[in-house]
Parts: sequence; structure tokens; C-alpha cells
Amino acid sequence: MRCSVIILGAFCLFLAGCATVETSHMRSIQPDQDDELGGTGIESTDIRTVSRKMAASILDVPQIMKAQGTPKIALLPVKNSTRFIINKDIFTKKIRIELNQNASGKITFLARDRMDDILKERTSKREGLVGASKQEDLKGVDFYLTGELIGLSKAINGDRSDYISMSFQLIDAETSEIIWENEYEVKRVGETGAVYQ
Repeated sequence: MRCSVIILGAFCLFLAGCATVETSHMRSIQPDQDDELGGTGIESTDIRTVSRKMAASILDVPQIMKAQGTPKIALLPVKNSTRFIINKDIFTKKIRIELNQNASGKITFLARDRMDDILKERTSKREGLVGASKQEDLKGVDFYLTGELIGLSKAINGDRSDYISMSFQLIDAETSEIIWENEYEVKRVGETGAVYQ
């Protein structure tokens, strides 16, 4: 009886060892490398290229390049008028990062999207609830950086064509004038099926 249990146990182990185990395969690639998944929408390469192009272009704007003092910029939401679901604010965030890394001291970004937290902390400092190294007034915005994604799509018999314009503007916060604008365009043709999220 004992021998049968040992043989049965060994047989089960043998079967378990022979069983096919499915594993998911994942590999890392560079953000500018083609993921080979297809699709006709905005790719990581586009996001990285447009952010570098826009950041370099902003630095050439006379109101930035020849400014007395350091211009203060705040981000406004990007409008997405394409058929793609995308975290549209990734563009302005990447432009901000490019400028902060490569144009230190030439411009300053203000965290207007964090105003509730900033005002709470400011109140706590002024009421003496937490220490404050210095008390200053909140800085005013000189320019707003915003953008819009616009698309034109066609589809026939499972094939699709998508044209996408990614435009960005610097708006004077005092006068509402658009002092700078630039655009990045892409057109892709392929099969339908890729889902962008």
C-alpha cells in the first residue's frame, strides 16, 4: 500500500513537470522605438518629438527670450478633438519637463493645478501652524501654455487613415493675445484594431 502511494505521488510529480505552463512575455523597449502593434493614432514617439520641438520653439519667442525677469507660465488643459482616448495633458507636462531641464532660469512654471493644496499650506504657515522660511505673495501668471489635438479619420473595408494635428499656444494672461503657436502633424494608414487608452 505504501509503495502504491509513493508510485502515485511520483507519477503526479512527473505529470506536473510535463504540464505546459503559460507565461506572459514582456520586454522593454525605448520610448522612441516602434512597438510593432500597429494602429493609426498618437504614439510615444510623437509625444516625445512634439514636446522637444515645442520646447525649443518656445525659447525663441521674443517675449520669453528678451523678457525682463523670469516669465511665469501656467498650464491649461489640452483640448482633445480626435477620436482617440488619450491623457491629453501628457503633452504639456512633457513640454514643461523639457523646458525645466533645458531652460533653467529662463522661465518658471506655476503649479496652478495644485492651488487647493498650496492655499492650505500657505494659510497654515501664516497662522503659525507650520514653520515658514519666508512669506511671499503668490506669483501671478504671465503666460498660459495650452494646446489642442484635432483629427480627421477615414475608414473603409477594415483599413483606416488618421490625420492628427497637435497645436500648442502661449497666451498672454493680461491681454489674451496668442504670442506663440506651433504645430506638429502626423498621418498614418493601417488596419483597424489597435485600441488606444
